[in-house]
Amino acid sequence: MKSLLYATTLLATPLLAAPVPLLKTAATVNGKMITTREVQQQLAPTIAMLMAKYPRRGEQFQKALTEAHKEVLDQLIEHKLVLSKLEEKQLQIPDHIVKQDIEQFIRINFKGSQEEFRKYLKAIRMTRREFQKSQQEKILVQSFKREQFKDVAPATDAEIRKRFSERSGDLRDRTKDRITFRKIYIPAIDQNNPIATQNDQLTLAEKLAVQVKGEADFASIAQAHSSGAFADKGGLWENTLRSDLEVGFADIIFEASEGDILGPLKDRIGFTIVKIVKINQGPLPALDPKMRERMRTEVEIEKRSGRYAEWIKMLKRTAIIRRNA
Repeated sequence: MKSLLYATTLLATPLLAAPVPLLKTAATVNGKMITTREVQQQLAPTIAMLMAKYPRRGEQFQKALTEAHKEVLDQLIEHKLVLSKLEEKQLQIPDHIVKQDIEQFIRINFKGSQEEFRKYLKAIRMTRREFQKSQQEKILVQSFKREQFKDVAPATDAEIRKRFSERSGDLRDRTKDRITFRKIYIPAIDQNNPIATQNDQLTLAEKLAVQVKGEADFASIAQAHSSGAFADKGGLWENTLRSDLEVGFADIIFEASEGDILGPLKDRIGFTIVKIVKINQGPLPALDPKMRERMRTEVEIEKRSGRYAEWIKMLKRTAIIRRNA
């Protein structure tokens, strides 16, 4: 499944009702413990996205959450196997490298805002020290993969062009993505009807979603019921930059197709139904020398990843792995 790691700020929804037990064991790998806290920290971004997409948290939510949980635990088990091997080699990553990596993470995902980064850490229940340790381990594993499996066949021109063709959409200038959509917004608390509960409001949003996915005119429903901006214009948001939208909300609607109706999606203060009218993606990159080098690196990383996967299978055959969650 797609990684949605950096969308936790999406809707600032509480991730879990109660604290996660710190020392409860999710799995052990050669006697080394993976805690449920570690699993929940890695899973938190996906939980936030799923809670937004499935406000009722029904069967689809539970199925997607189960799949995500298994994927995260599998990744942590692999991670622990590799770290065990690296401990034998006594390899370390200098602190300044980790610091630079975290600064880049904040710059890319939170436009350099330390405050937004702290909110992110709070949402996934991770301290800055824990995040630093996690990033250090990731860099260590990546460095090991590059070094251990560097002896691969060089990328050919055909492989570079194929990779570029497959990746050019992802490599476009996303800051110039624009979208036109219609939106119906139902607040969780209706100021005009104080006796309406949040569940009542969700029920209303679901009822309206059924109507607009049927024969009802979206613009008319928006004018009659939406509390959002441009309700008087049928909820029409024209030619809106991706950067002007909430990060997670933008991720959801830009992944849809023109004509799709999404929702109700949940955020911390209400429910949103969206109809995609038109998407204009940012310009594609050129296959210049710098991009060719990037594609060459990606092709060779993929080749190393195949050898790495085989190595992981070998480690698993001799490892003692016990799953408790």
